[in-house]
Amino acid sequence: MVSFIVFAFITSITPGPNNSMLMASGIRFGVKRSLPHLFGINVGFGVMFLFVGSILPVIPMQLFNVLEYLAIGLLIYIALRIATASTDISEVDTGDKPWSFMRAASFQWINPKALMMAFAGATSYGLDTTMAAAIFALTNVVCGVWIFAGASLRKFLVGHPFRTRCLYIASAGLMLASIVA
Repeated sequence: MVSFIVFAFITSITPGPNNSMLMASGIRFGVKRSLPHLFGINVGFGVMFLFVGSILPVIPMQLFNVLEYLAIGLLIYIALRIATASTDISEVDTGDKPWSFMRAASFQWINPKALMMAFAGATSYGLDTTMAAAIFALTNVVCGVWIFAGASLRKFLVGHPFRTRCLYIASAGLMLASIVA
């Protein structure tokens, strides 16, 4: 079980779509307004893990190939959206809204890194699916570090569109690198 907890922690804290979006949310909206996004990730991932662990034995291999290409396309799309996001970060509320709990929870079902984590976790450690899903959902709380990182970068980025663009491009690049890794 300890090795599974280490696996869950490392895969949760490393860069990927969820963490890139949480950092961007921390930059644009701060910690408090980004918390529903974080909790949506945690609950959505736990539910998705339960589902994956339950149906894994009956999924045809061809479906995995289709899902892989869809996931790659989605990652490229999200990376482009991050890289080209508005660099206008101001101290006043622009009316934009962070991701909701439901949107973040739903995203887990098409998040390539989350799906990979679920498939790897469900097949490699021999844990009860329910216990593994609970461990992952609790461990995913560490993703909140990315919100705090974004919120702390906010002052550095406000009024500096070039810095902001560089950060967005670097985040998008890390996300694209996760396709290769």
